[in-house]
Amino acid sequence: MKNIPGRRNAVLNSAGFNADGFRQGIGKITKKIFSLTIISALTIGGLLVSCQDKNNQNNKTEVMQNNQEQKEGILKAIDLYVEAGKKGDGNIAKPAFASTATMSWSENGVLKSVPIQALFDGFSAAEPMEANYKLTSLDVEGDVAIVRIESQFGSDKYADMFTVVKDGSDWKIISKIYQIIK
Repeated sequence: MKNIPGRRNAVLNSAGFNADGFRQGIGKITKKIFSLTIISALTIGGLLVSCQDKNNQNNKTEVMQNNQEQKEGILKAIDLYVEAGKKGDGNIAKPAFASTATMSWSENGVLKSVPIQALFDGFSAAEPMEANYKLTSLDVEGDVAIVRIESQFGSDKYADMFTVVKDGSDWKIISKIYQIIK
């Protein structure tokens, strides 16, 4: 038998098989399977997201509480630093700093770095003055933090940056760097 398209369809049709109907049936089944797969995936995905959102919400609340406690502990050290300048008493700042802390700055393009005792001595040598600060950034990772403030001691303004590390239940400043704001 020659391969003639019309004759082939006639043979298939005579055997009770409709090729076009078969293709349409397969197409409908494929569409239904695809639709069910999509619906199942969306449903499962929605359930997973819902569970994840609930877990994330609990984690966010815990993180926010920890962050608030960390922030308060860190700012306690910063408050002592500013209070020492305000009262002209370097001893007030001592508990805020690690004994090995340093203070660094750039003077005429040259790095200057001194033991933190120089800061305490400077505060104690000065008269009490108006002092305040504004927190501009606080980045905490576990037991370490980087703090940036804009401070004012008398008429002098500074950009102060601190590296802070948790020591027991306290936070200690281990380094202070600063830039005079003109």
